[in-house]
Amino acid sequence: MNIFFDVDQTLVFIDQHTNALRPGAREAMQRLKAAGHRVYVWSAAGLAHVERVVHLHGLAEWVDGMFDKDPHVEPRPDFIIDDDWFLVEKYGGHCVAQYRGVDPEDREMEAALQRLAELGHL
Repeated sequence: MNIFFDVDQTLVFIDQHTNALRPGAREAMQRLKAAGHRVYVWSAAGLAHVERVVHLHGLAEWVDGMFDKDPHVEPRPDFIIDDDWFLVEKYGGHCVAQYRGVDPEDREMEAALQRLAELGHL
């Protein structure tokens, strides 16, 4: 499957002082890759933003591609992990709560993996 992660408030919390990776994000990508899925990262903030975040947080080894959030992107998403319910409804996937501050107790990525397991993909 082609699994797409959104950046802002899904993978990371960013403000003027902080750029924090959501707990479990790296492990989720590792687990998806180990299960044979292709992992992509995209953002409405553009490709350069995606590249900065992926490289800053050391995620590149698990990422198959990075994109601007374009409705005509290829390959097509099979499952998205995003904080935007409208996009999750459009593409299919799992809607996470917005990551609006550093929270070591956040378990949204675990919930996304659980959803994939329930669908038989993990």
